[in-house]
Amino acid sequence: MRLLLLGATGTTGAPLTEAALRAGHEVTALVRNPGKLPERPGLRTVAGDVRDPRSLATAADKADALISTLGVGASRDPDNLIRDSMRAVIAATEQTGLRRLVIQSAFGVGASYPKSSVMMRLGYHLAPAVFRDKAAGEDQLTNTDLDWTLAYPGVLTNRPRTGHIAAIDLRELDRLPGLPRIARADVADFLLHTATTGTWIRSIAVLTASK
Repeated sequence: MRLLLLGATGTTGAPLTEAALRAGHEVTALVRNPGKLPERPGLRTVAGDVRDPRSLATAADKADALISTLGVGASRDPDNLIRDSMRAVIAATEQTGLRRLVIQSAFGVGASYPKSSVMMRLGYHLAPAVFRDKAAGEDQLTNTDLDWTLAYPGVLTNRPRTGHIAAIDLRELDRLPGLPRIARADVADFLLHTATTGTWIRSIAVLTASK
């Protein structure tokens, strides 16, 4: 498949890029600095701004699916990154006809907040603007007729890929206890799988490590 990746140089985006190339997909990465991604067979880098619909439309040309792992890292000020980039993504889909969008978010956003544990909620209060920004962007997406999937991982770790992922539809979840963790590499595998198989359409998948 032809995949457009946003956030390809990030902590989840990097293993996602590796997994997509390893699986033989044609990957386009929209990045601010193409020099951060070494040239690889199957990889095309496009310099641009994820808030700019024209940059996104250029990068998305002929893409079968878009996967976004955009985030602000340790920053507590998202500067409306998700809200603005989602608006640009939706505008780009109108220009290109791209329909399949897979977005990594975070457990605790929107309707998942009441289903989180007290310990997880304490963490959310350290960066409330980040969660508000994600929710604002996702509200735009879920009000379209696009084939979207949102992934809500638990606490992300840098542990090696395990291949053991538990995914549950947010609508079927009563509460997520404790501080469930999952490796970023495993999240990357889920994002790639759902983007290329067409599963979890118009659904929110809560991701944790399976036992």
